[in-house]
Amino acid sequence: MKQSFLLNKNRSINLIILEDDKMNIRKNKVALALSGLLFLSTPFSSAFAHEDHCEIKDTKLGDTMDYMKSELRAYTKSFKSDDTEDMKKHAGELLKLSAIAKDEVPVTIKYMTETPDATDMTAEQKTQYVEYQELMTELQGLFTVLDESSDKEEIEGTLSKIKDQTKKGHKAFRQKCD
Repeated sequence: MKQSFLLNKNRSINLIILEDDKMNIRKNKVALALSGLLFLSTPFSSAFAHEDHCEIKDTKLGDTMDYMKSELRAYTKSFKSDDTEDMKKHAGELLKLSAIAKDEVPVTIKYMTETPDATDMTAEQKTQYVEYQELMTELQGLFTVLDESSDKEEIEGTLSKIKDQTKKGHKAFRQKCD
């Protein structure tokens, strides 16, 4: 008589007593399949639970921010190649996009109506919305500097500030669903 151990769903070990070699092979295959299924199901179940938390994937704000990201990359590329005409074009687009984004409400600020300053917004939500508005105003100011400046050092400093500002904004308001 041989003995084998099997990890069950509760992650406790069950003792299986095997009586002959044919049965041993079949039970080992079953045990291997079950243990593989158990270990593989844990990451999938947590992923599905995470998806339930993040129902809203595509929003106007998210799309606008993605477009801003690509415009900022294009601006940086133009800056590195000294293409001032292209820099100006991308800076203007960044200003337009930041104005659109400023009027939106991040999904992380839960609200019940379409208007951001609705009376059913809690005090905490209103505070978060004001913080978001302030961050977007600061970002618009930085984009204005990019639009108006021709000084390389000032532009480099502004790009660095934009990077920091973006990290700060994402930490506070971006959905954590990726």
